Amino acid sequence: MKELNQIGKLINYERNRAGMTLNELSRGLCSRAFLMRVETGERACDKMIADALLQRAGVSADKFTYMLSPKEQLLLMLREQMLSAVEKGNGAEARELIARYRRKTERKGKLHKQLLLLAQVLLDWKCGGTETMQERLAEAWGITMGGNTMEDMVSGKKKDMGMTLTELVLLMMHYRLLEEQGDLTQASAGYEWMLLHLERFVDEKDRVGLYPQIAYRRMKLLAAEGKTEEAVCLAKKGIALLQMRGRLFYLRQLLEFILEYDKDTPERKEKLREIIDSIVWVYEKYEVAEKEWVWNIPYGVANIELFGDVIRARRRVLGMSQEELSDGICDPVSISRIEQGKVAPKKQVYQKLLARVGMTGDRYESTIQVERPELFAEADKACTLMTLVHDEEAEQIVKELEGKMDDTDKFSMQYFQSLKALVLYSLQRITPQEHSRLQEEALFLTVPQVSLEKLAEWNFSLQEIRTINHLADSYDRDGRREEGIALLEILKRQYEKKPFPLASYVAGYEVTMLSLGDLLGNAGKYKEAIAASEEVIRMGLGAGRGAVASAALYDIGWDMEQLWDTGTYTKEESLLYVKASYALRRLFESEKSYDFIREHIQRLYEN
Repeated sequence: MKELNQIGKLINYERNRAGMTLNELSRGLCSRAFLMRVETGERACDKMIADALLQRAGVSADKFTYMLSPKEQLLLMLREQMLSAVEKGNGAEARELIARYRRKTERKGKLHKQLLLLAQVLLDWKCGGTETMQERLAEAWGITMGGNTMEDMVSGKKKDMGMTLTELVLLMMHYRLLEEQGDLTQASAGYEWMLLHLERFVDEKDRVGLYPQIAYRRMKLLAAEGKTEEAVCLAKKGIALLQMRGRLFYLRQLLEFILEYDKDTPERKEKLREIIDSIVWVYEKYEVAEKEWVWNIPYGVANIELFGDVIRARRRVLGMSQEELSDGICDPVSISRIEQGKVAPKKQVYQKLLARVGMTGDRYESTIQVERPELFAEADKACTLMTLVHDEEAEQIVKELEGKMDDTDKFSMQYFQSLKALVLYSLQRITPQEHSRLQEEALFLTVPQVSLEKLAEWNFSLQEIRTINHLADSYDRDGRREEGIALLEILKRQYEKKPFPLASYVAGYEVTMLSLGDLLGNAGKYKEAIAASEEVIRMGLGAGRGAVASAALYDIGWDMEQLWDTGTYTKEESLLYVKASYALRRLFESEKSYDFIREHIQRLYEN
């Protein structure tokens, strides 16, 4: 089946790209024979094993969309509830959920046992029961690492190779415990090794969750030894990574370290102090606590779709009855039970139903063709270049991709056409009206052209959501603002109906809400715009995401300015938001993007 071959081709490509053998990738996760059969498309593997294999090969599981059966969904929801209770330090609730998860996964493989041991260690860390933590860590490590001890890896006795996120967190926790117990030399050596490993083997998307806090632990130990220059250099590397990914976790701590130890000019130090003060102000203003220890790394939950939800939504929008959908595939009663999540269909039924509602039947959907993973890497690079305002370089990649795309694959073509339109628009090669038309054409490759009322029932893919956000922005510029607002409100409601807590979808949700706040403000609905932007900031701070929050801060300040005459807000209030936005943008964006805020402050507040 094609669905089995998709993930296999991806794993095979990433394994070869990383220069890993079948034995190296499968070590402790599955047998070599099993992995070979997955790569050739003869076998499927569940999400947990697929995630682990991709992570070992240096790829973030968050880059791919998974369609789950009801059974997989329930287990994942239980896992997320368990990890959330551990994160909050809710001892009784966490222990009960750990016990439930253990019962549900007793016969489901060793990765679940490893995760349970890690959860118990972290709960002990939170609640003070540290006596058996090292023993549990060693047991968990041995499940997938066999006879390779943590010290063997760090000492160089074993070949350095990719690890799963769970393995990395186990290692991180081990050296944190050694530090707490006073073994500073060994802890520092462990942190140093982990930082090098993260740079060499781990996808930047995952690396940003671990690198800054490990760097911070190592920096403090280096400073205590008097090696401040080495520590400052490490702090700057951590800050550069956070800037690249627009993240806040440990950013304030790293900046404060630079402020204390770096030999810099008074002017530069003053700017750093302003940025630090703004970060502190934003967290205090929105009453969000800064996380001190980030271990609960996301495992691709944000990119999960439920088979029953997808089938029901597409059937309704396409105007099909359950009888029409089931004709020649299964009976209508089965369709009803599938849509309610009561049963998981057999593989042949699964694929035929997806095909009937216009999907490919692929179990693993990526933002570009999985059959050609190298194209995914090139397109991802183009998106990064646009974020850095290197539009000409992005355009060159788009031109090279154009001749390689499979124009019979509408999902891949949707991604490519939307990206191409965005690049051309950013370079001012096309008008807002032309950009709207091209984004519409991209959207309607996979979405039926129906009324907004009907479209509200659709189950949007990640790429469709991205396209709608681009389209709404373009509508705003070409005089169709209300249409843009209506589209974004549909997306907002769909996010709120997702199977996992809204915080699990923060990356997509905050961009949608930022766009909605922007359009509402442009439409003169300032109070509604402020509410939308504040939601962006709260969610972003909770997830340690700063780049989008900086844009939302400016939007709030601007919306407040429009209400000065009503007495609702004062200059002093709005200035706080604009100044915070300016401070954060100096970290996350190019000088061109924050110059206009400085001019804005000078024009409205300093004259």
